[in-house]
Amino acid sequence: MAAVGFCDHLVLARVLALLGGDDAAARSICASPDVSALGADGAVTRWTVGQMRATRGSLEQVQNGLNVSFVLASAYQVFVMQLGFALFAAGVVRPKNIVAIFLKNLFDTCIAGLAFYLVGYAFAFGAKDGSSNGFIGNWDFALSFTDGSAGQTGLLPPWHLFIWNWSFCSAATTILSGSIAERATFSSYTIYAAIMPAWVYPVVAHWLWSPYGWLSARNTADRILGIGAIDYAGSGVVHLVGGTAALVGSIVVGPRAGRFSGEGVSARLYRSTAAPQLYLMGTLLLWFGWYGFNPGSRLEIADDISSTVVGRTAVTTTLSACSGALTSLLISYSRHKVWDLLSTCMGVLAGLVSVTSGCSVIEPWAAIICGFVAAFVCEGGDQLLERLKIDDPVSAFPLHGLCGAWGLLFTGLLAKEGYIQQVYRVDPGHHRMGLFYGGHAKLLLCQVIAISVIVCWTASNMTALFWGLRLAGWLRVDAEKEAAGMDLAACGQFNAQGAVHVHSSKVPTTKGGDMLLSAMSMDRRLNGGPGLDLSLRNPPSANPSAHAGAAARNVNGGGGGGADCSDGTAVFTVAVTMAAPETPPPPTAASREESAKARVNIV
Repeated sequence: MAAVGFCDHLVLARVLALLGGDDAAARSICASPDVSALGADGAVTRWTVGQMRATRGSLEQVQNGLNVSFVLASAYQVFVMQLGFALFAAGVVRPKNIVAIFLKNLFDTCIAGLAFYLVGYAFAFGAKDGSSNGFIGNWDFALSFTDGSAGQTGLLPPWHLFIWNWSFCSAATTILSGSIAERATFSSYTIYAAIMPAWVYPVVAHWLWSPYGWLSARNTADRILGIGAIDYAGSGVVHLVGGTAALVGSIVVGPRAGRFSGEGVSARLYRSTAAPQLYLMGTLLLWFGWYGFNPGSRLEIADDISSTVVGRTAVTTTLSACSGALTSLLISYSRHKVWDLLSTCMGVLAGLVSVTSGCSVIEPWAAIICGFVAAFVCEGGDQLLERLKIDDPVSAFPLHGLCGAWGLLFTGLLAKEGYIQQVYRVDPGHHRMGLFYGGHAKLLLCQVIAISVIVCWTASNMTALFWGLRLAGWLRVDAEKEAAGMDLAACGQFNAQGAVHVHSSKVPTTKGGDMLLSAMSMDRRLNGGPGLDLSLRNPPSANPSAHAGAAARNVNGGGGGGADCSDGTAVFTVAVTMAAPETPPPPTAASREESAKARVNIV
């Protein structure tokens, strides 16, 4: 039968074909009671509306899936920055400490994961109706109430945001690692690596990134001065926190032995043993990770505004890094008359750190200015630490602390009102913009307040922690272990390059002592000299200390340079073996610099 009542399903089928329907849908409509109540046209309209709702639901699912995938991909990219931090630090410290650097960067990431899961994430973002406050989160410990289901109120984020925020927390924790390298104990670093992600970092993250934080620009209820502080991707939350912790740690643990010996050994010369291939790869990996760090902070991409913000953020991130790198290279050349790779790498990082706060709300030309000034901030910070005799091997405080503070200030100067409206979804009536755009000073004042409270909070907590560890005798290794290097003293590993950097150390006549002797013997052979006689490594006598002393004298040339030790150890004095003419030439400027480098290597 061609028609059902006054509804011709054949005609209707041709109409529905234009709307994505088929003959079965036409028959269903004609058989529906809606036909008699609404007529054929009304029934078609109802069917079309239903189809549109179903399609919209499907599109929302696709959009949510794209946003989650974007956040997770960005989080994985930020996680790769851990390798960048490790390689950069390993390239700057002396070779006898490289394994220790790698180990610390690995296990602080693992500790941060557990600590952030148990309490840190709840302190940062946990909130419950009626109990939230501006200082700290207080709910969802160990993700107890996070399931990402559709029935949640929206206060609790789904699973992927934990991974995202953990990657940021790990980055903040790792920043200090290189600052206390070569002389801090592993036990003290372990304690720090648990406290930072569990307590110090989460509180600051709550202040600036939680919708309830008293400093947060996303707080629509009671944000400070009515506008809040802008720290889009973490110049303050991540880098200023980590840089301040690095400064406190460097001061309390003290400088490396011989670092400020009064012999004019500068920071640049003290890094002359660095491996350029390592810190170059570390810099490039960090730069790559920043494209997840900054653009990914939008947390969504599947709409026109978000995709615009993400693209603009990537551009400003790139330009600030390039500007910082070239400026640092020129600064280094103007001071030392050399084209210095390490300075260029530090300029890249200075530009990246400083633009992180305002990367989504500034113009591209402003990002170039941001990176340009950041290079001078970093260089000036390095010189200040040198003048104050604060030993920060990787310049974590100038790079992350000072440049992070500069980034927050810069946002208060050149944040654009239209971009702020895009990013934070505020109406034009708020007049939030940088000071140089004609805005009032409220935003800049909020940025200054944010810098002040972040520094005070982090410094007070870290001072209490590190001084407590120092008073307990847990903070620093003894002089012998520091001279031997953390690779051997703490990790039981060595490399031939790093082992010869021992100047005067007690080496037990155990597996560790054998390893060091083997390393020194290998180094002698690689440098064209005779190998060491290691026949006394495992003495048959019941008096191991006598054989240890004999082995020490053998290592030092058989002239009695070793010393017998009643505790079964031997004192070795090892120098870098270099072929030299019998009559040394008169000293030149180059030879004096080489002599200074040699002094660095044997410290």
